[in-house]
Amino acid sequence: MFVVDAFGARWAFDASGVEPALGDELRRLWGRARVEPAAGARADDAPPFVVRRIDAATLEVHGTPHRVVDADVPYAVSRALTMASILRRSGECLMLHAAGLATSDGGTVALVAASGTGKTTASRVLGTALGYVSDETVSVEHDLTVRAYPKPLSVVTDPGAPHGKHERSPQELGLLPAPPRLSLSAIVVLRRSADTASPVLEPVSLVEAMGEVLPQTSALPSLDRPLDRLATALTTGHGPWRLTYRDIGDCVQLLTDLAHGRHPQGQPHEVTWEWVDGTASDPVTAADAVPSPAWTRAPFRDAVVSDGDALVMLDRVPVTLPGLAATVWRAAARPTTLDDLVAVATTEHGPHPDAPTVVAATLDSLVERGVMLAALDPAATRPA
Repeated sequence: MFVVDAFGARWAFDASGVEPALGDELRRLWGRARVEPAAGARADDAPPFVVRRIDAATLEVHGTPHRVVDADVPYAVSRALTMASILRRSGECLMLHAAGLATSDGGTVALVAASGTGKTTASRVLGTALGYVSDETVSVEHDLTVRAYPKPLSVVTDPGAPHGKHERSPQELGLLPAPPRLSLSAIVVLRRSADTASPVLEPVSLVEAMGEVLPQTSALPSLDRPLDRLATALTTGHGPWRLTYRDIGDCVQLLTDLAHGRHPQGQPHEVTWEWVDGTASDPVTAADAVPSPAWTRAPFRDAVVSDGDALVMLDRVPVTLPGLAATVWRAAARPTTLDDLVAVATTEHGPHPDAPTVVAATLDSLVERGVMLAALDPAATRPA
């Protein structure tokens, strides 16, 4: 038994219930993630993560039976340990589906990409020049420190079967270890393109980047102020950034500079944004005089507004509002008439001959999407 730290979730890894050769292989693969128990603690003080043989064809991994051949066991273990760690850390940290690479002083870049689009390759190539943090999950704490997850890398060995992955240890691949203390330098959205001759690292608007990164997070709605936490992380290092490239090996210097806080455009660009707390919205009460007809915002968790666009978290569902839709939504913090919304839209976007029609159509769309509500006079709903 030994202790593994998966981005802040410690486990007592027990492979004593499998054949010695398989147990030794698992211990070797997870050697980089192995840590000593905390001072005064024992290895078995951490929650158990048990891998054991049920029968000749079945292994139990953290309580779940798997019918796999021995060659596929390490990948099954890696997936199970990652998912179990995500569950334990939900509500505590921002978890990105990203490769993580770090400088010797701990500056860390998180390279966000969907599954199967380059994270592990980036880790393998860049990890010989920068310290290997993770090929799968980068966790960012409230203070922008990063917790490492130097798991074995999940490598596709047969392009015709992309879901059949085999595990390779960081040591086996010659990847450099990351320093013990890590802090976020920047988040970069990866975009691989065969048509790009030279890599391009460029800034991205905040709301656009949030829309791209949100699907590549785990348990984001479980956080307090989820969009605020995401925007804060994305704007670290004067981001957000997008890297368009053909060969990730051409990007070593660009990403090393970014991890050190050196920016490709020289003068860093500034991103400004506003966080809106949905939980602080005042409800309409019977004492309010509500014009009729009128519209107001639907209940929401939180929102971020930047460069005239907005991203709104409705309970657990994010909705992007560009331009005029964002203007209308922002103006309707309290029940507001169409005439008043048209006036605000004209002030912000200029006059338009069909402004009432355009704003009304925007309202209809926002109501249909659940972002706005037709406001009701509270007095009309009081018992007689």
